[in-house]
Amino acid sequence: MIWTRFEAMGVLALPLGFMLALTDVPLTLAAQDELQFSLIAADVSFSEDVTPILEAKCVICHGGADENGAITKEMQLDLTSYDALMIGSEYGPIVEPGNVEDSVLWMMIEVGDMPQEGDPLTAEELEVIQAWIAEGAQNN
Repeated sequence: MIWTRFEAMGVLALPLGFMLALTDVPLTLAAQDELQFSLIAADVSFSEDVTPILEAKCVICHGGADENGAITKEMQLDLTSYDALMIGSEYGPIVEPGNVEDSVLWMMIEVGDMPQEGDPLTAEELEVIQAWIAEGAQNN
């Protein structure tokens, strides 16, 4: 039997797909000058890695107390806890677990729209937030 290259690719792709689906290692596609595939381990912790960034850069406007002690929640967004973050703002959820590009949180910080006051997130902080969302935005 002679197979076309598309039939041969289909035969090879199915077992590879099952193998990748059964592993706990998520695949990410990183775009730099050219497309590259990389395997990353799911190791970003919300409590240890993400929370300190939110507390340092975001909570002052989204869930923190102002100079009079009143809680400030611009856009009704509270970033003081995982549950509050996942509820989102007055416009709905801001994080799409596993989908960085459709997460409003990522869109706002990546382009520098947030934080409006203070220093923008560093490249390292951006990588942490991006990886956390890509890994499924877990409460860990």
